[in-house]
Order: sequence, then C-alpha cells, then structure tokens
Amino acid sequence: MNRPTPCRHWLPLAGLLLSSSVSAAPHLLPDADGRRAALAARGVELTASYTSEDATNLSGGSRRTGTHVGQLALGATLDLERLAGWSGLQAQVSVTRRDGANLNQRAALGQLLQSQEAYGRGRIWRLGSLWLGKQWNEGRVGLKLGRMAVGDDFNTLDCTAMSLTFCGSQPAMIVGDYWFNGPLSQWGAVLDVAPTEQTYLRLGAYQVNPRYADESGGGLRLAPSGTVGTLTPVELGWQGRVRGLQGHYAVGGWYSSAPRADAWQDPTGGAWASSGLDAALRSGAYGGWISLRQQFSAGDGSSAQSGLRGQLDLVRTDRRTGNIDATVHAIATYTGVGARASDQIGLGVAATEVNPRYARQANGAQGRAKTEYTAEAFYVWQAWPGVSVQPVVQYVVHPGGLSQNHDAMVLGVKTNLAF
Repeated sequence: MNRPTPCRHWLPLAGLLLSSSVSAAPHLLPDADGRRAALAARGVELTASYTSEDATNLSGGSRRTGTHVGQLALGATLDLERLAGWSGLQAQVSVTRRDGANLNQRAALGQLLQSQEAYGRGRIWRLGSLWLGKQWNEGRVGLKLGRMAVGDDFNTLDCTAMSLTFCGSQPAMIVGDYWFNGPLSQWGAVLDVAPTEQTYLRLGAYQVNPRYADESGGGLRLAPSGTVGTLTPVELGWQGRVRGLQGHYAVGGWYSSAPRADAWQDPTGGAWASSGLDAALRSGAYGGWISLRQQFSAGDGSSAQSGLRGQLDLVRTDRRTGNIDATVHAIATYTGVGARASDQIGLGVAATEVNPRYARQANGAQGRAKTEYTAEAFYVWQAWPGVSVQPVVQYVVHPGGLSQNHDAMVLGVKTNLAF
C-alpha cells in the first residue's frame, strides 16, 4: 500500500534552494507601483500570509499516513497618529482561516502536543484581533483595549518550529480552555508600564468565554455574552544587551476565576474515572512561567537575527485541574548558514508533564502516565522573497506520557508564504 508523503511535493525545489542565495525579504508579491510603500508611509500596514505544514509519520501510532495543515492570515495595523493626527493611537484587526487534518489524530500517535502547530480551533474564519491602543510618555506607558489573543502579549515566544511543543505562548497548551492563543481572541485590556528603558511591567484582564472556541461557527462573533470568569496575567520583563548581544528575560503568572473540571475527584471525593460521575468543578486556577531569550553570537552581522540565539521556557500550573501541569523546552537556532545569510538551522528539545493527579485515573489499563519528550530539528530555506521552505524531523518519546505508546518519528515540511 502506498503511503502519503506530503514532503515529496517539495523535493524538486531542493536544487534551486541550495544553489541560490536569496536574502530575506518580507513579501512575495512585488510592489512595482509603490502602493504598499505609500500606504506604509501613511501609517497603514497590510499583511497576508499562508502557512502550510505537511507531515508524515515513519513510526508510532496505529498506522503510517500523512496530512496537510494550513492557515491563511489577513491583517491590518493602523498608525492613527500618522493617518489622522491622533497622538499615540494605533489599531489592529486580523482574521484567520485554518484547513487540513491533524496527523496526531489520523495516525493515532497519542501525543499531548501535536506535530503541526497550525492545526486546531476549527476550519472556520476567526477573529484574531480587533483592538485600539494608546501610548503616553514617549511609549513608556501603553494601553490596549479590544479583542486580543493572550499569547500575543504574555509569554510571547518565537514560533519557527513546526511542533506545538515549541510554538506559541505555552500556557495555552496547558490551560487552553481559558487562555487563548491565536487564532482565537477574547475581549480584554493590557496595560504596559516601562519603569526604565530596559524593564517593563505588563498587566492584563481578559474575559473567559468558552463560546469563542466553538468550532461549528461563531468565529467572527463579537457579542461578549457567555462570560464564565476573568483571566488576569502579569509579566515582569527585562530586555537589553548582554555583552553587546540582545536578550529578553521574563517571569510571569496568571489567575483565572473560571470554573474548571478537577483532574481526579468527583463531587463525592472519589475518582470520576471509576465512579462515572462528572468531575468536581474548581475555581481559582493559577500558574506561572519563566522565559529566557538570548543572542549568543552576531554571525555575519547582516541582520539582528544573524548568528546563534537560544530560547528557554518553563511553564507550570496548579495540579487541581487539567491533564498537563508543566512544559519545558529549549531551542537553539543559527541564522546565516554559509553564504546564505537568511537561512536558519534549529534544534529543540522539550518535556511535557502529565498532571500526577490526572495520571492516577490512567494507571489502570493505560499504564503509568508521566512525561512526553519531544525533539525537533529543522532547516529554513529562504527560497525567494516572501517564501521559506522548512524541512523538519521530529522524534517523540512516550507520546501521551505513556511508556507503552510507541515512539513516533515524524518528517514534515513547513512552508511560509508572505504575500
């Protein structure tokens, strides 16, 4: 039986990519008539992109297969000071639509965090952002109001890898029923205060509304009805230079007043997995994170990203609720490979820990549940302006945190088109 191999469609490009030396450029479509530049000068930035993630498993799961996942993103950012003379005001609106199928589900890999980060939240149009922002005191104080993804402002991380383990604000991987990353958004407010040029304090308050996560429709829904609680994250950060190289260090935490199912207990105090009762509802969920990003070398100096940089992130939440209680990952990338100044090579390793209280109800037929380990290596080819093609190799040990699940090896290609 022939197995689907999504990667093969990109193999003819290899010779072109290896022999060319295209520098990084932001757009695939040319701006010959200067309209994009003219809009940017007036304070209007329009974005359109498509991300494709094609993957196949060589081992693990119940069968070998392949899937495609994609996301189309459209957006506009307006500098209202340049457009209308409103000092310090900025606005943004964005929408996304996802397509495709999840390899984790189709191949029954059993992963806690899937191999294709662009999958999820339904194949519908979604409102990613709709906010108005204002800055005062030369940018030292800022306030945003409107619809926002929490991960756009808190525990913000680089998202070059294809695995969800390394991509996006990590609390959403643990508490994604009340902390929304893109493509979802929720009504909220974010206050930024910079006591010094290098330090900042960021406070947020977001509506928790499960109806925004409905996958059958309502992705463009604006009505705020359906509130079940409030999410309040806070982050303290430092960004500056260490021995002349850029670094960003942050620590943060959150509290949610929304009710959430207990990881083990039913309302009688027994295990809901054996009693058949619904899980007891708890309120007051909380957690925290530490994230470190540092440039270690300047490479050829052709860009701010040139050279070696590393990222370390640790997230932990309380163990009363949820099936995952901690994630930790480290990823290193090097930009500027040989004569190809914009190409990038990367390697990441991560551990995703099953909540011990949740694992108690999985100890029977499923065996001991503990930790899922993931590694990913990738190479980013900047093929031509606005196009990057990224071969990916992933290896997952104990998918789902279960030792009896076969280790999974996944090959993939992540392609980014910036129009």
